[in-house]
Amino acid sequence: MEFAGRRITKYSLALLAIILLGLVLRVYHLAAQSLWWDEVFSALVSTQALPRIVSITSTDIHPPLYYFLLHYWEDLFGTSDFAVRSLSVLFGVGAIPMIYVLGRRLFDEEVGIVSALILAVSSFNIAYSQEARMYSLLVLLALLSMYFFVCFLERSTVLTSLGYILATTLLVYSHVLGLLMLVAQNAYLVTVVLLSKKRTFRLRNWIILEATVIALFSPWIPIVISSASHAVKPLLEVDTFVQTFMDYSGSVQLLWLFVVLAVLSLFTFSKIRGPANWKEPAKALESYSWEIRLSNLKNLFLLAVWLLTFNIIPYVVSRVSSYHIYLSKYVIAASAALYILVAKGIRNINYKYAKLTVIGVMLVLSAANVQAYYGTTTKPQARDVMSYIDGNAKSGDVVLVYSGGSDAMIFNWYNNRTDLTAKDFPANYVDLWSKSAEQNIKELTSDVAGHNRVWIISTTEHEYTVDLIKALYAKTLNASYETTDSKTYFRYDVHLYETRA
Repeated sequence: MEFAGRRITKYSLALLAIILLGLVLRVYHLAAQSLWWDEVFSALVSTQALPRIVSITSTDIHPPLYYFLLHYWEDLFGTSDFAVRSLSVLFGVGAIPMIYVLGRRLFDEEVGIVSALILAVSSFNIAYSQEARMYSLLVLLALLSMYFFVCFLERSTVLTSLGYILATTLLVYSHVLGLLMLVAQNAYLVTVVLLSKKRTFRLRNWIILEATVIALFSPWIPIVISSASHAVKPLLEVDTFVQTFMDYSGSVQLLWLFVVLAVLSLFTFSKIRGPANWKEPAKALESYSWEIRLSNLKNLFLLAVWLLTFNIIPYVVSRVSSYHIYLSKYVIAASAALYILVAKGIRNINYKYAKLTVIGVMLVLSAANVQAYYGTTTKPQARDVMSYIDGNAKSGDVVLVYSGGSDAMIFNWYNNRTDLTAKDFPANYVDLWSKSAEQNIKELTSDVAGHNRVWIISTTEHEYTVDLIKALYAKTLNASYETTDSKTYFRYDVHLYETRA
């Protein structure tokens, strides 16, 4: 088949179908749940002027690239939940053809197609393609960086060099752990390519590329160092490493299948058939034998280095220090390496029907994961809470929010009334513990003074703190107010206090 003078192959049609599938899965239910704290932060920061975005993000661990892109996206499409999240959908869908291109470059078209299919139906990647954060962008740029890296190894040209510099610089400016891609690529070079007698590139060229990327990222390096020095988070749990791979896969069953297929990616199997004498079954059976060979070791090793570098280094750092940087969403870029390994394992299955069976099982398990994702409320229902309050509040009501500090920002994002403003109590999470009970009561009394109706929104996530704040509310409000309305939402409780008659 030809179109516009170009031959259309079965792989082209399959890739188009997979991209459309990935798009549908990422758009479906896109605005079904409220934005949560990080997403509202993204949306609010991105409404600022670019210099202000740099100023705000300089106090955070995440570089500003995603916020720059969302800034212009919001200018075009607005700040609805659907619009804000749709930029991540764009990146998530873009990663599908990119993983195909990389898989084809490393192995062949079949590996490219299967890896694209795995990424398209991955509940883990679908979830972060539906979140107004930088994680789907991280996957796309990691694939681009690795693609140009592979091209550079095969042949050093101006185009591949510029492509690598651009993709990798954007990668490190999208997330600080994008720096791990530099570590993985250089680890591969040191252990494999530099030991090889045949090289198609000059070492000097590679050093120039790496120096250029570091130089371009150098303005942000002091901020990364400062963020690391001020981190005070609890040590990482031991089972988090396994949980990350569970997240990549989506379920225990699929994880086991992925592990088996990743191991299978190392071997190719050839059936050697000898003359069969069916009158003597034992000898007939002996006439069949298998030849098992290791294949594509360099490219498989590259994927393994990519996968393990993104997981082992942040895991070890988080285990031995208070700098907790190992979250599955932070290392989401490594999921692409796993999917290509799995696709190569499927490619090594020689029998057509066995291969189709494995793909079918994988799709069934993935579909179950995706269905469970769509059917589970995972984000706090701030939009529903504020919609209820907006519809029932009276002019002069006060809305106090307790969910760990600064969460009033979320409710003001969804507040459609100019006569209502949500306010955090206490103004800072630390205040609840640093101030005496009398000081907190005095502050709360001041907040509600002159108001006949008080809306209290509290989280249900941190039980001990919730009990403390509820006791504080009760002690302060019960003398003059009574509870006239209560509602429960996912992660939030809402209470209306009115002055006693």
